[in-house]
Amino acid sequence: MKWDRPVPRYTSYPTAPQFVAIGEDVARARYAAFDHTDRPLSLYIHIPFCRSMCLYCACSVILNRKPEKQSAYLALLIKEIELVAQCFRSRRSVAQLHLGGGTPTSLSEVEFEELMQSLRHYFHFESNAEISIEIDPRTVFDDQGKKLRALRQLGFNRVSFGVQDLDPAVQEAVRRRQSREMTIQTLLLARQLQFDGINVDLIYGLPLQKAETFRQTVETLMQVKPDRIALFSYAKVPWLKQHQKAIREEDLPSAEEKLRIYTEAREEFLRSGYTAIGMDHFALQDDSIARAYREGQLYRNFQGYSVAKAEDLIGLGVTSVGFVEGAFLQNVKTIEEYEARLAQNMLPICRGFELKAEDLLRRWVIQRWMCCFLIDRAEFLQLFGKSFDQHFANEQQAMEDLIKEGLLLDDGQVLRATEQGRIFIRLIANAFDEYKQGLFSSAV
Repeated sequence: MKWDRPVPRYTSYPTAPQFVAIGEDVARARYAAFDHTDRPLSLYIHIPFCRSMCLYCACSVILNRKPEKQSAYLALLIKEIELVAQCFRSRRSVAQLHLGGGTPTSLSEVEFEELMQSLRHYFHFESNAEISIEIDPRTVFDDQGKKLRALRQLGFNRVSFGVQDLDPAVQEAVRRRQSREMTIQTLLLARQLQFDGINVDLIYGLPLQKAETFRQTVETLMQVKPDRIALFSYAKVPWLKQHQKAIREEDLPSAEEKLRIYTEAREEFLRSGYTAIGMDHFALQDDSIARAYREGQLYRNFQGYSVAKAEDLIGLGVTSVGFVEGAFLQNVKTIEEYEARLAQNMLPICRGFELKAEDLLRRWVIQRWMCCFLIDRAEFLQLFGKSFDQHFANEQQAMEDLIKEGLLLDDGQVLRATEQGRIFIRLIANAFDEYKQGLFSSAV
C-alpha cells in the first residue's frame, strides 16, 4: 500500500528522536520564565509499574509485583513534586492532571490519597480542572468498585479504560486476558459513579485480528456508549520494545485488512453519533473534546488529543516529558537515576529540546494539521507575519504530490485534508517536518 510508510505520530514536534542531553539548569530557567506568567499548568504523572507485559505495549513500563517498590517510588514522586513546586514563588494553578503508565491503578487507595494530598498542598487546582487517569479494568474489578469509588472521591473526573480488543483469541495472542463481562461491568460502574467522562482505548492491527471479529468488539461497546473512544494503530517498534518480537509477523493482519478494520470501525462510530476527532479519536457530540474540535481549541501532546486548557505541561516521574516555555523536558529513564538525582535535590531532567523560532512555527503548522485537518493561509500570515507559500516553498512539491494522491485540497486560501487525507493525516504533517529522522511505526 503506497501510504503504508513509517512516519511519527506527532505527539510532539520536534519528535522525541530529536531530543538531546540537557541539564536541570535548562528546566529551572524555563520554570523561572513561566513564573512571570499567570497561565495555568498541566501536570502529567507517570506510574511505570505493571504486573505483566502486554506484547503490543510501546509504553515505558517496569514489571513489578512488590508493593514496597511501588511505595518507595511514590515517596520519590512526592519529593519531585516538592522540588518542582519550590521553583515557583507561589502555588501555581493546575487546569489538567493526568496519570498514565504503566498501570496507574496499581497504586492502592491509601497511596492515591497520599499523592493527591501532596499535589493539592503544592499546587492550586482550578474548580473546573480536568483530573484524569488511565485504568486497566483488571485492577479495579475484583474489589467490586472500591478503588473506582476512591478515585471519584479524590476528585478524579475522567477515566480512560484500556480495552484494545474483546476477542479472546486476540487477547491470548497479546497476553492480555480481560473478559467481556469485566470490561462492560467496569464501564457501567464508572457511569454509575458519575465520572464526567468515560474513555475507552482500542487498538487495531493486533495479531489474529480481523474486521469481522473486531466489529463484534465495536458493537458491544456501542451498547454502553463511552463518551470518547481512542482507536490507536498498533505501533510496531521492536527495535525499541524487545518484547514485541514475540508477536509473530504471520499473525498480523495485512496492511489492507488493518485499514479495513479501522475504516469499518470508524464508520460504525460515526453512525452511532460520534464525531471524528483528529486521526484516531471519536467523541459524542456534547463531550468537551468534541466541542474543542468544533471551536478550534483541540490540542495534541504526549497524552494524545485533549482540550487546550493549559499548554505548559510538567512531567513527573521516570521517563515523563513536559513542555514549558517552548522547551521539551524529559526525566531520566531508570528509578536508580531518578532516586540519585532527587537525593541531591536535583530536578531529574536528562533530555529535551529548546525550540527555535522555526521549530515553533512548524510545530504550530503540524498541530493544525493533526488537530484541525487544515491550514488557513490568512491565519498563518496574521500569526507569523509571513506568506505561507513563500515560507514553505521547499515543501511545494510535496504538497502537489499530496494533492495528486487525493489526500489534500487547495482552494488558494485554505489547504484542507480530504476524507482520505484525514485518515493519513500523519503523512500530510510529515511534509512539514524539518527533521524527518528516526525510526517510527507505519502510517497504516
